[in-house]
Amino acid sequence: MSQHKRIILVSAMGTSPAVLTNMVWGLAHQKHSIVPDEIVVFITKSGKDLLIQRLFDDGVWNEMRSNLKREKIEIDGKLVFGATSIRVIPDAEGNEIEDLRTGEDNLRAADFMLSQLRQYTEDSETELHVSIAGGRKTISALLFSCMTLLGREQDKVYHVLLPPVFEQGVEPPFVFPEPGKTYTAKATGKKYKANKVQSELFEVPFVRMRGWYQEKFKNIPPSYRTLISKVQTVAPPAVVYPEIEIDAWNGWVKVDGKLVPMSKPCFAMLLLLASGCPAKDLHAKLLTFHRAKDAAHCDWLATFQEGSRFADENCPEDTYKVQSELRKKLKSAGFSAAESLVPQRGAPVTFPRQRIMWHNKASVSFV
Repeated sequence: MSQHKRIILVSAMGTSPAVLTNMVWGLAHQKHSIVPDEIVVFITKSGKDLLIQRLFDDGVWNEMRSNLKREKIEIDGKLVFGATSIRVIPDAEGNEIEDLRTGEDNLRAADFMLSQLRQYTEDSETELHVSIAGGRKTISALLFSCMTLLGREQDKVYHVLLPPVFEQGVEPPFVFPEPGKTYTAKATGKKYKANKVQSELFEVPFVRMRGWYQEKFKNIPPSYRTLISKVQTVAPPAVVYPEIEIDAWNGWVKVDGKLVPMSKPCFAMLLLLASGCPAKDLHAKLLTFHRAKDAAHCDWLATFQEGSRFADENCPEDTYKVQSELRKKLKSAGFSAAESLVPQRGAPVTFPRQRIMWHNKASVSFV
């Protein structure tokens, strides 16, 4: 971690301000202590009112700061947290939203958080430490997703793990393990000393996708949904590809062990595409197939040569028609992403060729 970067703690929050104080306390008490320069909270209006009452009006925030100081943890000029730090998610009219009740509410929240995070991630002198411990599950999930889209090498994501008994409730309310305090479990009456309470900050590993797209876009789209859509156009397709077996001599193909019946022109097309033949050469290569001298020794090729397709070099449309037929055959066999191997006109093959198992390929000299 660079000592020169401004450290920003970002937290989603619902109606439990303790997730923030425990996050701050946990960061400060790590082996390599981290005290954020600034705090930013994403929250609803009802959560904001509770946060202000619990942390500020009741004095919890100042109490925590005083305890950190007593432990000789340097906080001067740090932990800046006030009214401007509390970012309330807007509703459809731009007012502070009371709660997130619908899908549209949550998508607006995603747009809002993405916009707010961009302000920091586009500044190379900042470092984000993001807590996904608070708020509704959808908000935590969307905040995590925003970090996968915007996060840089220096940014981190955390979840706060409290002992189970503290999740069930204790008296007094647990906001951080205040030295000298004793907590009583509401369910059992068992007492716990603060110095025995071990909450854990779990650093959540995440994929930083920014490097996949930032050079391809002039600007990062402001909408969460738009950014997701645009990233999908440059990211590798999220497909579980089948295993394909091809017998180049005997003229059969299997998809995940299932034999796929097809015409000889379709098989010839598949043979070329699977072998890496460029789209611009397909028609010429199929014309060559039609005239290959080895046909008498290869049953499927002999049958192919007896047909009318690719006998005439003036019918390039045959190429596209056969590709369309081949895609339908593969899809009917359960290969939903058949376009990855048999693409639309001129598009490249994206199917991973290491998932193709060949039989008798060396025996077919004309491929």
